[in-house]
Amino acid sequence: METCHPPTTRKSTGSVQAPMTVEEFLARFPEVPRDLRDEAILTEYVMVFGPLLRLAQKPTPCMRDGGDAQHVFYVRLINDLAIYGIGLAKRDRTLARLSATLNQYRAQPATFACTLVPQRASGAPRSGCT
Repeated sequence: METCHPPTTRKSTGSVQAPMTVEEFLARFPEVPRDLRDEAILTEYVMVFGPLLRLAQKPTPCMRDGGDAQHVFYVRLINDLAIYGIGLAKRDRTLARLSATLNQYRAQPATFACTLVPQRASGAPRSGCT
């Protein structure tokens, strides 16, 4: 069984510890609509999840089983914003989803990142295109 290590504690991700700004978030993920820039909930969301957002990567269509941790972070933390950005979700519902995710984090802040990524059997192949 894999042991979950929060991204901010791994040596290889030392740069993820610096706080992320909303501007940096919007620049990194152009699919997030700019009309949310001044929303207090987005500011808090970026502040809380900045380390995970720095690791997040958009999964490719050939990802199987949800992808690796960085792909799961994208799907769980950015996908709702991207869906709103293309007009398939309403603003108030999107902001409510951000709030719900923050509430889930507040309930278990020390292990929240681990709950996002499903456990992979030892020796299982990495997700992705072959």
